[in-house]
Amino acid sequence: MQPLTMFSGMGGDLYQVSGKPNHACVVNLAARTCSCRAWEITGMPCRHAVAAIWEKAANGGRVGALESWVHPVHTMERWKEVYSFRVNPINGRTLWTRVNVPTTITPPKHHTQVGRPKKLRKRSAVELEEMTQSGRLSKKHTKGACSKCKKTGHNFRTCKGQGEAVKTGKSGKSGNAGKKRKVAAK
Repeated sequence: MQPLTMFSGMGGDLYQVSGKPNHACVVNLAARTCSCRAWEITGMPCRHAVAAIWEKAANGGRVGALESWVHPVHTMERWKEVYSFRVNPINGRTLWTRVNVPTTITPPKHHTQVGRPKKLRKRSAVELEEMTQSGRLSKKHTKGACSKCKKTGHNFRTCKGQGEAVKTGKSGKSGNAGKKRKVAAK
């Protein structure tokens, strides 16, 4: 956090407080306002106002108690006043009187999203980690082997006979027994 620099124009309750370059705020202690508006919104002095209060106290100005600069809504007296009323008990829902209201609130209409619906839900990182630890493997980052020559680096379609054809031991009694495969020679 950068230190705040002060400038008091006329020696009154107006202060110019700047911390970052080109970020100056004007604090009016008499009106309890700051140009950053944090003091007006929260009711508690912002960092610019606190710096102006310290500057006024350091130069011999009368500041008073620090609690006097906070809005009265934050005091214990106001809290006690807010909660001083008595809350009376009420009957249960079954004893309430029925009221005929002419309007009924209906739920919004369902809108089907555009595109193909997701097949699976998105899994969390914890579920993904559990899946990898449970022994389910994926084919990611693995090299497949050709089913024709059993060599890695290519598949059956791109095989150019880099290795010898491995006999699978099938009897050849399938429906395609009489047909021969064409192998494109390039």
